[in-house]
Amino acid sequence: MGFNYIFNTSKQDHMIAKVLSGYKPKAAVPLQDLSSFDSQTLESIDEVQRNLFAACYQLETEIYNVNKKVIDVLTACVVRHYPLLKSLSPQSPAVKRIEICVTHAGHTLADLLAWSTHLVKAPVSCKESAQDDKPQVHHDPKPRETSYEQKAIDHQAAVIEHFIENSNRQEARMDRLEAKMNGNPVSPTRKRAKGDEDADDVSKPKKKQRRGSATDLHATWFTWYAQEPRWQIGAPKQQRSKSKILVAFMTLFLADGFALDPADTSYRDRVLELGKRAEDAVLMYLKTQHGINSRGSSAVLKHLQGLHSAGTLNAIIQYHQRLLQTEAIQDPAPGYTQDVLDTVSK
Repeated sequence: MGFNYIFNTSKQDHMIAKVLSGYKPKAAVPLQDLSSFDSQTLESIDEVQRNLFAACYQLETEIYNVNKKVIDVLTACVVRHYPLLKSLSPQSPAVKRIEICVTHAGHTLADLLAWSTHLVKAPVSCKESAQDDKPQVHHDPKPRETSYEQKAIDHQAAVIEHFIENSNRQEARMDRLEAKMNGNPVSPTRKRAKGDEDADDVSKPKKKQRRGSATDLHATWFTWYAQEPRWQIGAPKQQRSKSKILVAFMTLFLADGFALDPADTSYRDRVLELGKRAEDAVLMYLKTQHGINSRGSSAVLKHLQGLHSAGTLNAIIQYHQRLLQTEAIQDPAPGYTQDVLDTVSK
C-alpha cells in the first residue's frame, strides 16, 4: 500500500516504513520471497505474476521492467496477506484484482489460500533478523510468539484503516482545491459533511498535507489495452465504464489514427508509447484551449465529459468517426467499446 507522504530520501522512506510496520528504525527487516516453494508451484505462481505485474514485468523495453527478485518479494507479500485483505474489505479493488489475476491464470482461490498458508509457515531467510529478534523475546517463547503475531495483525489493520481514512480525506480536499483553481463548483457527491470537516480540524492538529499520486492517463490506457484480463473484464462495472469512456476520449486526440496488433511481440511497448502520446495531446488541448491544468484520469475525464456535453468536441468527434471508416485506425478492442462518443447539438 502506498504512502501519501513524501520524504527527501529513500532512506527516510525506509525508516518510516519500518516504524509504521512495528520495527525499530535501524532493524534488519526480513524479506520473504518465493524460494520456499517447489518448482511446480513456482511455475503456477509465475503465471499469476505475469497478470499481476503486467505493467512492469517481461516488457520488450528492458528499462521498464522491475527486477525479478523485487517482483518475487512483492508477490510473496501480496499472497501471504491476501486473507487479511479479504477479511478487512472483501470487495476492495486490491482483493478483486488479486482474485481476477489468479482466476485468469487458470488457478482457484483455494490454490491462493494454500500458497498463503505455506508462506505464513515458511521460515524467512534473513540471518540478520534473528539477531534483532532475540532481545524482543524475554520469557516464554511460545506464548510470546502467538501474542506478537496477533499484535502484528492488529497493527497492520490499524495502519491500513488509518491510510484509507487519510487517503479519502486528502482526495476530498484535493477535489475542492482543484475545482476552486479551475473555477468549477465541487460535485456534491465528493463533498464531505461540513460538521465532520470541522470536527477533524478541531480534534487533530493541522499538518502540512501533500498531494497523493493520481492515476496518469497513459496508465489507464495501458491497463485497458495491455493488462490481463483485457478491457478490464471482471473489474467493477463503474470502473470499467470510466476506463472505456476515457480511452475513447484519448483516441480522439490521435489525429493520424493508430494501429495495435496483440500478436506483435512489442505490443505492450507500442501500447505504452501510444498512451503517452495521447496523454500529451489531451493535456496540451485542455491547457492551451481551456486553461485546465488537471492531469489525473478522474479529473481529466470530468473535464472532457463537460466539454463533450457542451458540444465543444463535435468537430474532433466527427473527424475521428471518418477515420474509423478507413484503415487509419486498427483497434483490437471490442467494437462496442470504440465508437461510443456522438456529437451533441448545441
